[in-house]
Amino acid sequence: MSETATAEREDLAEKASEFLLGVLERMGISADIDIKDDSDKTVLEIQTKDTELVIGRRGVVMDALQHLVNKVIYRDRTGDRTKPLVIDAGGFRDKQIERLRSLAQRMGEKALQTKQIVELQPMSPHDRRIVHMAIAEMQGLSSRSEGEGEERHILVVPEAAGAAPAAPAASE
Repeated sequence: MSETATAEREDLAEKASEFLLGVLERMGISADIDIKDDSDKTVLEIQTKDTELVIGRRGVVMDALQHLVNKVIYRDRTGDRTKPLVIDAGGFRDKQIERLRSLAQRMGEKALQTKQIVELQPMSPHDRRIVHMAIAEMQGLSSRSEGEGEERHILVVPEAAGAAPAAPAASE
């Protein structure tokens, strides 16, 4: 990667950090932000004593902040988004991935034991993708999404249930 591209990415991360701090300040939350640049994403880690407020119920506040930051930072850039800006607080994102993988494991085992389709609660596209990928690693199981919008959920299907295996959709 060229020096100018690296400098531009760092500049975007700084702008995102400043914008996010402004939003948090308006929410009455005092915070610092650590920027971690990975090869596939830039993480803005919020350091605050109000972690629960920043995360919100099931991560909804953090997801909204992430959406807002990405929209504002990339609004004038149509085709050159190098990588997403991810908002995290208190290690929530990594813990959420572990929770979802554990859920997939438990529900996969239940589907295999009962030889019946197991229906999961509705979840976000990002969370569904994590579950689909975890189920895909399990022998004798497949998964598919059903429903629309906020009600979209996963069905964990044992091969014995007679359903054709469905590969997880890339857009999940």
